[in-house]
Amino acid sequence: MSFTVYLKSSRESVYLDNHTSNTSRFWHELIKVYYEDIDEDETGLQALYGMKGKDAGLILEDAIGKVRGLMRSEDDIKLTRFDSQNGWGSALSALLYMTEIMIACKNHPKKTLFVHA
Repeated sequence: MSFTVYLKSSRESVYLDNHTSNTSRFWHELIKVYYEDIDEDETGLQALYGMKGKDAGLILEDAIGKVRGLMRSEDDIKLTRFDSQNGWGSALSALLYMTEIMIACKNHPKKTLFVHA
């Protein structure tokens, strides 16, 4: 199974390829969105579903900052806890995908982000 992400407006879609869901733990730990109306956090890539690129980009920028913090506070070996045991996906590939999504969100702030699993 994989996640497919794209940004869409009424005139154009920006397809961001897909990434294995084997690295979901990485995104669930780093991407958190708080919704006041349900008094609950949503986590992972799916938490960004339906957001405008501008808002999703800020959340992803924060998540990438959290990765930087992990890299400063832990040796690189500890980041490998997010690597898939079957070899399909790693913390590095998940970070690169998350960065690609963030850049697209910054480049298309008015488009709506969709995530499909």
